[in-house]
Amino acid sequence: MQVVYQKACCDHEQIEELEHLPIDAILAETAATFHEWTALDPFNYERERSGSFQISTTSQTVRFDCYSMGQTDMKRFSSILSKFGCPLYDPQQGVRFDKLCAFLVDEAGEYETQVEQTFSRLLPHLEFSTQTVTWDKYAQLSKSLRHIQYSAVIHRAKTITKVTSFMQFGNTWANRPCQCKTAQLSDKDQERRLLGELLQKSIERVVNDFLERTYYE
Repeated sequence: MQVVYQKACCDHEQIEELEHLPIDAILAETAATFHEWTALDPFNYERERSGSFQISTTSQTVRFDCYSMGQTDMKRFSSILSKFGCPLYDPQQGVRFDKLCAFLVDEAGEYETQVEQTFSRLLPHLEFSTQTVTWDKYAQLSKSLRHIQYSAVIHRAKTITKVTSFMQFGNTWANRPCQCKTAQLSDKDQERRLLGELLQKSIERVVNDFLERTYYE
């Protein structure tokens, strides 16, 4: 991704694998979204105490360079481009926000449907795939994938059981464990319900961290 970004967005080279974009429509959508900002021209915007940004385009790319802007305003770019099927790429974090690969380790695989439904609700615009794997298989696969990654692990100890959600997005990560007393899991019906609740809570917390630490919306 970094190589494509450098060639297409920075060096303005044509890349065979990239499609051509409706640049005029994207500029018009940007103008409408930032209507309260001062447009110096179609490519330069500023607003007092809110910063400024500059737009660079080729027939295949749109790049936003931001200066002293707040995170809330910067998240608008993700929303703008999603309307045209363009995923956000953040060169500082080294991640493209197009696909999330979920790994459910061992016992966590029993909750695959719940995990898929939760992510569909929380991050509906990301392509989503899921695998149930062993810990060794997860450790192997996670090193080779360049997409956003999520993993769920259920760890049972004598007194405490933890359900942990982990997300890796480029060079940034978030980790959210939720726990209960292992003794609470003695009843099979209650075990299923309680572990499901802990898993959902851990997913919601780790996704909230993900949204707070990125410019994706």
